[in-house]
Amino acid sequence: MNLAQLQALGFDGSTQIRFTRTFDVRCSCCEALVINGTPTHERGCPNAKHECAGCSNIVPANQKYCEDCR
Repeated sequence: MNLAQLQALGFDGSTQIRFTRTFDVRCSCCEALVINGTPTHERGCPNAKHECAGCSNIVPANQKYCEDCR
């Protein structure tokens, strides 16, 4: 995962730690954390996003499919 992917998933305050492949995962609306290598938002965070179940586009957490897959 890279910084652009983290930001697309709603982790808008994330930064890369200089000279490493490590990221500081942050969200402006919740206390984001990483569980077993997977960045997560708190439940109900308005910035939370995930991949569409049909085509892997990024969609808000309250939707399962994007507009094209419905």
